[in-house]
Amino acid sequence: MVKRRLHAAGYVNTGSSMLSSPSAPALHARLAPADVLVDERRALYRLAVELFAPGTEMSDNLLDHPIVRYEIGRALAGHGGVDPEALREVAAMGVRDVGIAVASDPAAAEQLEAPLRIIAPPGQAPRPLTEADGERFETAVRIVADGVDLFRRLAPAMAGDLLAHVSMLAVLRAETSGGVVSASSRYVPGIVLIDEPVGPMEVAEALVHEGAHEKFFDLAITREFLDTHAEDAEYFENSWSHARWPLEQTFAAWHAYTCLGQFFLLSEPAQLGPHSLLPKARERAAEIGDWLLAHEHDLLPDARWLLRALAGQVAEAADGVSTVDASLLAAGIREDGNFRVPPDVTYRLAKSGRAVVGRMEERPEIFWLDSDAGWVLNECRQAPGPFGLLLGNATEQWRVDLPEARRRLAAALGSLHVFSIIEASE
Repeated sequence: MVKRRLHAAGYVNTGSSMLSSPSAPALHARLAPADVLVDERRALYRLAVELFAPGTEMSDNLLDHPIVRYEIGRALAGHGGVDPEALREVAAMGVRDVGIAVASDPAAAEQLEAPLRIIAPPGQAPRPLTEADGERFETAVRIVADGVDLFRRLAPAMAGDLLAHVSMLAVLRAETSGGVVSASSRYVPGIVLIDEPVGPMEVAEALVHEGAHEKFFDLAITREFLDTHAEDAEYFENSWSHARWPLEQTFAAWHAYTCLGQFFLLSEPAQLGPHSLLPKARERAAEIGDWLLAHEHDLLPDARWLLRALAGQVAEAADGVSTVDASLLAAGIREDGNFRVPPDVTYRLAKSGRAVVGRMEERPEIFWLDSDAGWVLNECRQAPGPFGLLLGNATEQWRVDLPEARRRLAAALGSLHVFSIIEASE
């Protein structure tokens, strides 16, 4: 998402419940604590690498690298494969650690070509500051460090929540930024680009804005937020620039403005720069949020829950917001059956117990499973067998009585069987 300098009046809607929304970090944690969400994201990327390059192992640091994630994303979208050695070379870029990794390598312009190209204004070629720029780079790095410290001091819970999803920051040379104040892209997740900063509050605001986008991206790829039908949904037109946004961008903008609005209440107004969005954030969140509530039928369960929860409306606990039709759960499940995992099914277990499953077709097919189904899938792969054996193990593993274990096991097996993730035989 790109924030450019705009001079326009904000939308005013003082009656919206969006203006007094509950804590974003607390509600994010009800869907998944930041460390859990990051681990599940890594499981997804590990699965993708395994699908394209079987037997390849990659470290957490490598899987967090924005360009590595970009290349894996291209492969998942059907644009080539995955070359593990090339990914390791790409990730060998020098950074400066100031509480966040700042790109410092003199070759950063070439290594970060993808995000620089994607966010470039028409006719512009943004260039990052690097160690080759000497004191100019050192000054920018000091301001970034102060901005990270300021963010953590003013909003420690939000900083911990959002910065967990930012893997790298690059500072753009002011004469090349073309008016970009801050930017990020779902195509190159994990990297934040900012204009050459004047003060720490600019950095802190950029990290809230773009960190919220990065948080949303990780939620969207691990939870039930949007599906392919979102591409056909109605567009939203904002009142301040009259830009028209597709549903995904609309939700991402609402999420970012909601976080910015909450940060504004914790910030120090005297430090705000002339291009700050903080004073306008709550009003814009209200405008976008009201539109989303009117179009929530286009959102999947986790997105609807977060929308309503951040709007201050009564919401059920995030656990279990996703549902599966009960008629599907019994499909093909017989208690005298034997269950196995087909050889073309690959999966990775996250520490949360959830599993991400894939199979290679013309384009990879990916499924997320809850912890029950993840455990059952692993059991069926490690020790294929009859329902009775699985039931005994499930009763012990889940520490529940026999009827409850039978219910949960049948539900898990049913969902796995419906999507051909397991096979049943007599």
